[in-house]
Amino acid sequence: MSEVSYFKEAKNFVANNTTFNTYVSGIDVLQFLYEHAATGAMHDSDERYPPPLCHPGTREVIIVCIKDWYGFLTRPNKPIMWIHAPAGYGKTAIAGTISMWLEEVEGLNFSPLGATFYFWRTSSERNSPARFIITIAYQLAMSIPELAPHIDSALKRNPMILRKALEVQLMKLIVEPFKALGELDNMPNRLIIVDGLDECINSDQECRVERRYAEDQERAQIRILELIHTLQSHHLPLSFLILSRPESWIKQHIQSPPFARVVEVVDLFALGDHLKDTETYIRAELSRIAARVKVDGTVDQGEGEWPGEDVVNALVWRTKGHMLYGSTAIRHIDNPYGDPRTLLKNLMEFPSDTNPDLAHSSPFSSLNELYLQIMRSCPESNRTLMIQVLEDISACFPILSVRIGFQRALDVLDSLSGRVPGQGYRTTRLLHAVLDISGRNQRPYPHFYSTTPDPFVHSSFSEFLLDSRRSLEFAIDSRKGTRRILDGCLDSMSKITLQNEMKGDVSTIAVVSWPYLVTNLLSSEPLNFPYVDVMEKLLSIDLLACSIKAIAYHGPHNHDTLPPRRLRYASDLYDFFILRFRNHHSFVSEPLAQRAVAHAVSSLSNSLVHFLRQRPIEWPSGFCFTFAEFVEWCRGKEPGTWTIDNNHQVVKALRKLREDHPQHISELMRRCNDIYIPFQEFLRAFDCYYDEPIDPVSCSLPAIGRAGST
Repeated sequence: MSEVSYFKEAKNFVANNTTFNTYVSGIDVLQFLYEHAATGAMHDSDERYPPPLCHPGTREVIIVCIKDWYGFLTRPNKPIMWIHAPAGYGKTAIAGTISMWLEEVEGLNFSPLGATFYFWRTSSERNSPARFIITIAYQLAMSIPELAPHIDSALKRNPMILRKALEVQLMKLIVEPFKALGELDNMPNRLIIVDGLDECINSDQECRVERRYAEDQERAQIRILELIHTLQSHHLPLSFLILSRPESWIKQHIQSPPFARVVEVVDLFALGDHLKDTETYIRAELSRIAARVKVDGTVDQGEGEWPGEDVVNALVWRTKGHMLYGSTAIRHIDNPYGDPRTLLKNLMEFPSDTNPDLAHSSPFSSLNELYLQIMRSCPESNRTLMIQVLEDISACFPILSVRIGFQRALDVLDSLSGRVPGQGYRTTRLLHAVLDISGRNQRPYPHFYSTTPDPFVHSSFSEFLLDSRRSLEFAIDSRKGTRRILDGCLDSMSKITLQNEMKGDVSTIAVVSWPYLVTNLLSSEPLNFPYVDVMEKLLSIDLLACSIKAIAYHGPHNHDTLPPRRLRYASDLYDFFILRFRNHHSFVSEPLAQRAVAHAVSSLSNSLVHFLRQRPIEWPSGFCFTFAEFVEWCRGKEPGTWTIDNNHQVVKALRKLREDHPQHISELMRRCNDIYIPFQEFLRAFDCYYDEPIDPVSCSLPAIGRAGST
C-alpha cells in the first residue's frame, strides 16, 4: 500500500487537544479495495473457472430448500443457513448454482447476490481470514451502489483500516456504511455466500509449530463464524449461506445458544436422494461419451447399446450416492487417449485398491490428494494414535453398531485396545469429513440388500488407507487392529461367568465378536497367526457363559443392543473359526488347536441346551436365530445327512423337550421356520418333530421376523 503523508512540508507544527477529521483524496477507493481483496474467492473469478455447478436435474431438493429460505424482499426468520455434508457431496457446486441463479433472476431492479467468498486451502489468498471482510466489502460496494460512497468515505478518512483487525474492518467497511443509509427495513435483502469454511486453515499462522496447526484452523473458522454473527446482529438487509464439512468445532459453535436462534441448519447428506442425483449425472455423461465414441468409431457397439443397463446400475451403486466418486469415475472413463469401453470395464471389474493403474490414474489422483489433505490436517503428534484408531475401525466395522453412535463405538474400541476412554474420538475429530459419525451410511440402496454399517463416508477412503502407495505415511494395517481388538475381547471374556451379570458395551462386543476376529486374523496372516496365545486364552475362558451371554444380549426389538445386525454367532463360530481351523493344515494336527475347537463347539451346543430348558416365553430373540444357524451347519454334504448323531447333547435335549413339553417343540419350529424353512427336516431326522396346537398361555409369542415380533 502506498504511503500517505498527512502533513506534507509542515514546519514548527504543534497540536494540542485537537480532533482531526482527515480525508485523503486522490485514491480510487474501489480500486484500492480490489487490490487488497481475495479476487480469486469470488464466484465468477478467473481462478475458479469453470466454476463447479450442479448437473441439470440434480440437487433439486436442496436448491428448492435454499430458495424457500431466502427472500428477495422479505428477510428469512433465521438470517443464516448452514449447509453441511462430508467431503465430495457437491457443496461447492450447490453454492455456484445458487450464485448463478441469483445473477440470472429477472424482474428485479437490484442485484440479490450481495457477495461470495469461496475458501480454498491451497490458495494463499483464500485459505485465511485476512482478506475476508475486504473482499465482502468490495463486492457489496459493487452490488449495492448506494453503499459505495459511504465505504469510499470511510477509506478516505483512514486508509489504514485495511491493516486493522477484521472486527474493526467489519464495522468501518460494512456496518457503519449500511447504518449511514438510514432506514434499512425497506431495503431489499442480499445474500452473502460463504463456501468451504473448513478450508480456512489460517495460513498466516504457518510459522507456528506443527502441533498448533489444528488449533489455529479451528480458531480461524470460529472467527469467521463470529464475524458473520456480528453482522447479522446489526439487523442489516443481509442473509448468509454457509457451506462446509461438519467439523465438530463448527457444529458445536453453531449449536451454541447465540447461534442456534439465528441459524437454519441443513444436513445435505440427509436431504434428497443422492443415489438418484448421481444416477442422473452418470447416465447423462455416459450417453454423452457413447455419442462421442460412436462418431469416433472407437467403441464396438456389439449387441445393444454401450455401456448397457446392468453396467450403468452397477456403476451407480458403486458410487453410493457420492457425487465426487461419480465425477471422478466419469473423468477416468472420458479419457481422450483411451478406449472408454476398456476403461469402464476395468473400473467395474477391479476395485481401485487392486488395480494400480486405476488407483494412480489422473482422475483418481484427485481423490488421493483430497484424502491426503484431510489426513494432514491432523497434528503430527497425534498421527500415530490416529492411524491406530483407524486400524481398529477398519478391522471391526462389520461388528460395531452404528445405532449406538460413533463416539460410543469408539469408546468400546478404546477400552478393548487399552486406550484412555474418549481418546479415539478426540483423535479422529478432524476426520469427520470422511468418517460417518451419525450412522447414516447404513441406509440400504436400491438393488442392494446389504445394510452392513460402514463408518467410512465412501469405500474409496478405506481403499485409500489400505494402499500404502496412495496413503503414504497414513497407510494402515487392519491386521494390527484385529489383533489388538481380539486380545481385548479375550481379556474381557476371561472375567465373564454364568453367575455375574454382564454390563456395558465392551463385554457384549467381546462375546459376540471373537469368532469373527479370530477368523479374520487367521485369513489375513495364516503363517503368522498367534494360535498358541489365542488357543490358550480360549481354553482358560468360560465359553459356555460367553455363548449364553452372546445369544441373550441380542434382540432386534432393542435398538440399543449390540450388535444390530442379525446375530451370526453360530455362523461365525462354525464357518469362520471351526471349519477354517479344521481345514488349515498347519493346525489340524495340533492338540492345542483341537482342544480349543472342541471347547468352542461344546460351549455353543451347551448354550443351546441351556435355553431349551427354559420356557419359550423366556427365550431371547437371538436364540432362534442361533438355533437355525446351528441346524444349517449340521447339514451333511449329501441330502438328508447330518454331521451330528443321536448322542449329541442338542439332540438329547430336543428329545427330552418333546417328551416333557411337546408344545415347546411346536413353538420352536414355528419361530425357526420363519428364519430357516428346512428346520422341520432336522426335527424329523432325529424324531423330535411335534406339530400340535400351541398353548397360548405357556409359550405363545410372535415369531421372529414377523410384524410385532419381540
